[in-house]
Amino acid sequence: MIFTEFRGKVITWAKERRIIPNSSLEAQNLKLAEEFGELADGLRKGNMEKIKDSVGDVAVVVTIMAGLMGAEIDNLPDTQSSYYANKENLQYSFMWLQADIGEIAKYIIRDKNENLFYSLANVISDLQAFCKWQGIEFMDCCELAWDEIKDRKGYLNEQGIFIKEEDYAN
Repeated sequence: MIFTEFRGKVITWAKERRIIPNSSLEAQNLKLAEEFGELADGLRKGNMEKIKDSVGDVAVVVTIMAGLMGAEIDNLPDTQSSYYANKENLQYSFMWLQADIGEIAKYIIRDKNENLFYSLANVISDLQAFCKWQGIEFMDCCELAWDEIKDRKGYLNEQGIFIKEEDYAN
């Protein structure tokens, strides 16, 4: 799977479950904070499975946020750039990720969609660099997240509450 395929699957999944359009950037920002916290916990504990799962989950949330904006994060910054080509700089990829996630909240508050989109794309780039630093494949993390969510049923109602399939199937 390549990122554009992953992005397309996540956006379709989110539309089918009415996350797009019934969620908001603010609600998804809270989900992003939750998933980033799990990534930080996995890194702190050296739990590679939790790290992989969390990288994919962060990618899912960022993709949904871009989808809420009607944007596509396909043309990603190149993590092979001169900055990330320097192995010593990879150790800072987690802090860059943290900083860019903070920028997302700032741009949501200020309603700066162009800057917000740039920060969302930067998070994907930061995740790629972070994975390189950890010696894991970014797309493996995305596939893991996709495999985890693809069969989840239910929908997000207009009030932002997720209704599980078993709640409305009866």
